[in-house]
Amino acid sequence: MIKVETIKEFLRIDHDLDDDYLLSLRNLANEVCENYLREPLPEESVVSIKQAQLLIIAHFYENRSDAPIPDVVYRLLDAYRKEVF
Repeated sequence: MIKVETIKEFLRIDHDLDDDYLLSLRNLANEVCENYLREPLPEESVVSIKQAQLLIIAHFYENRSDAPIPDVVYRLLDAYRKEVF
């Protein structure tokens, strides 16, 4: 699980005002990745899965609308996706 400090460093946030929101976005990123991969995330994810999670968090932090998740997220996850449920 990505630590909130890591998320804040990635987003260049230096305050604590959005910590609860960042934690909810972390949960959302985990859910998006698990749904796409068709399996639970491992306790210690590989770098490309962590990067995908950070990009999802950044996307929803910066775009609080219905903008689609960038395709690069799915390209990072493709190698780890199970073919069937």
